[in-house]
Amino acid sequence: MELSKAGFDQRLGSHRLFVSLVGMSNVGKSFISVRLAPDHSLNFARACIDDCIEEKLSPFLEGRGFSGIDGVAAWMGQPYDARYPETQQLYLGFEEASMSEVGYGIGRNLVVDTTGSVIYLPQPVLSHLKEKTLVVYLEATDEVRNGLFERYISNPKPVIWGSSFNLQAGESGIEALKRCYPQLLDYRAGKYRELADVAVPGGALRDATGRQFLSELRSRL
Repeated sequence: MELSKAGFDQRLGSHRLFVSLVGMSNVGKSFISVRLAPDHSLNFARACIDDCIEEKLSPFLEGRGFSGIDGVAAWMGQPYDARYPETQQLYLGFEEASMSEVGYGIGRNLVVDTTGSVIYLPQPVLSHLKEKTLVVYLEATDEVRNGLFERYISNPKPVIWGSSFNLQAGESGIEALKRCYPQLLDYRAGKYRELADVAVPGGALRDATGRQFLSELRSRL
């Protein structure tokens, strides 16, 4: 959805502004969406796709003693694990279903907190997202990018690697992750830019309020 500043203001004031946040895990999507929703004067509802996927995965998680986003990451495993191709596809299926359940036209503004893997969903799902929402790419600055891998290893989140991972002869799984992670970031950055209507530096919004985020977003339209 392409919006002018006037269109942005009109939709925000009439409670029909639908914003989706895209970008890598740990770049700030959930932080911004959580800041928007509690400000009652802005009248934003929040759709957290991670939470929806976790609920759909609960039968698979509970039997193994997993819970929360950390549990989803443990269940999915790493791309060098034998179970990963199956869990990756199952996860994406639940993500697609969760995206289809997002409600629009609810009499409130809406922020959709997507997962980092949204770009791997079928094109009809992405086209619908662009039709219904202003897609905002929270762009990882160099400073943010440098810390993403360390955060990924220390606090794992479920990550869809697609074709961005390969294990070379004599290489450990962690060594392969370190080598391939920058390639994953580069691939995803291109896909996020392609999907997005506007980009906002994620690092600049680390301490932003919901209103400050909207002001920054509006200035870039």
